[in-house]
Amino acid sequence: MDAEDEELLALLRAVVDGQAPPPVHTMLDDVVRRGRRRMHARRMGATLGVVAVVAGVGVASSVLRGSLPANTDHVSAASPASGSPTLTGWMIPPQASVRRPDSNNCSNGVNVPGEPTAHTVDLDKINKVLLETLHDVDPQAATKITRSTATVNPPGSDGILASTWADVLDSGGGGSVYIEVRGFSGTPTQAADSEQFVNGVCTPPQRKTLGDGTVMQLYGELKYDPGHPSQALRVYTPSHRQYVVTSEGFSSPDWTQVADAQPGTLAVPEGAGRHSLPLTSDQLVAIGEAVADID
Repeated sequence: MDAEDEELLALLRAVVDGQAPPPVHTMLDDVVRRGRRRMHARRMGATLGVVAVVAGVGVASSVLRGSLPANTDHVSAASPASGSPTLTGWMIPPQASVRRPDSNNCSNGVNVPGEPTAHTVDLDKINKVLLETLHDVDPQAATKITRSTATVNPPGSDGILASTWADVLDSGGGGSVYIEVRGFSGTPTQAADSEQFVNGVCTPPQRKTLGDGTVMQLYGELKYDPGHPSQALRVYTPSHRQYVVTSEGFSSPDWTQVADAQPGTLAVPEGAGRHSLPLTSDQLVAIGEAVADID
């Protein structure tokens, strides 16, 4: 274990002990990536036993899936990630990554200049747009906001500015959509390049650039636990605001309190969930386009 691993473990233990470290949030790969703008997939395994979810700490809650791979040194294109068919008007971006010679890991090797800029976030507007768009893409689904948090004093570097969860209930069962708002540095394309393989798998994302310069990056479906797969879309706007929109195969009733842990420490049990995504790739993109227009 190197110094960065030890720092990360200390940070997560501090969350469990009730201290107030920097934000802990949904995607565990992002917890690992925080502060370095890249991700070593092997570190996910080091953090799994430390913290699942600590509600109310920082600006968001983290949900730990019950079945991430125990040994993530060999997360590769053969890992549980599936590439989506290329959408009309989208392309596979040139791969800007570093592959370790002793592993199939893909880690982000693009350095983005500058520091992210913090912006005040209108969370009420994001929630309104999210619910309206969910209704537009699936009028039969029942939706509601289950948890929303915004920072009082936004962090100035690679921190979450706001986050919100919405449950989506349709004929396939309960799922959810999670939106995380961040700042980023560099151009939208540079930021997207730096996060091509943020999930640690080598399946390339799809990318589309909108007329105003917004870059959208769609990742393949992740199936670490078949009970609750997930799919993420990252949106980088010209105003240096990033939206991470994630379709999740579980909903808030699936969260359970972790035994012998601090109240509010939640996890999604292995196998729980609807066994499918609540949104298609096109529906996920529609939400990304809608929140990008908020800027």
